[in-house]
Amino acid sequence: MKRTVWLVLSLCSVLSWPGPAMQAAAAPAEPVPNLAEQGVPPAENLRNPEALESLQQATDFLAGLPRFQFKATISYDVIQEDGRPLQFEKHGEIFLQRPDHLFADVFLDDGRHRQFWFDGKTLSIAERARNLHTQIKAPPTIDALLDMLEILLNDPMPLADLLYNDLGPLEQRALEADIVGDGQVHGQPCRHLAFRGATVDWQIWVEKGRTPFIRKLAIRYRELPGAPQYVAWIDDWQTPQRFSEGQFQFTAPAGSEFIEILMPVSMRSGKGGGQ
Repeated sequence: MKRTVWLVLSLCSVLSWPGPAMQAAAAPAEPVPNLAEQGVPPAENLRNPEALESLQQATDFLAGLPRFQFKATISYDVIQEDGRPLQFEKHGEIFLQRPDHLFADVFLDDGRHRQFWFDGKTLSIAERARNLHTQIKAPPTIDALLDMLEILLNDPMPLADLLYNDLGPLEQRALEADIVGDGQVHGQPCRHLAFRGATVDWQIWVEKGRTPFIRKLAIRYRELPGAPQYVAWIDDWQTPQRFSEGQFQFTAPAGSEFIEILMPVSMRSGKGGGQ
């Protein structure tokens, strides 16, 4: 049982920050506010149309790609019980093919190495440092898989927001939107955008030109103790015509031990969440 629970929590390192075992207080995903239902008129003066247009260009471009891969380096805060923020880092590579194939290869700064495969039927995870692996039945699309993981982990998955087929909620969550100005991320000219939601602030650096890739993402959780921050630098974007046949196929590493994950009833019955 101990190993089973540990491997469930290890999923957090693929797309999210550390799980409940390390984070002093976890927050649910940022809600999408419905100002009309709340009787609040939209404060258009706080939502710069040019900032929203730049965001939409980036998200429409990304959602329109049938396949892509990128490398990411991620820095994140973990607030300790005494209030001290400690910073950790991880890096890895993600391969995505719409609508139902995903692979992630992740290295943590404490030496752990984790891999994640999704082929439209099965979710496979390998913890290479401990020589453990597991497989569970998965929903048929990347969007549904990400919804399932959000419920299973009960933890924020910031980088996963870039992998959905529908990226509209990124704009819908923005109560405020601004253009900070022009800048560079690792030498790449970008437009720096800033947004504020109900409980979360986020910044996005969008590549200028014909390929508006998102080059950097910074998120601050205002209402969590210590207001922890998550920053991802996203490099080496590629859009190949095809991936190799084995890119999304899982083969258990030699000598690896299989560990069973006990799924909640809501997951086994197919009840999903929302982006």
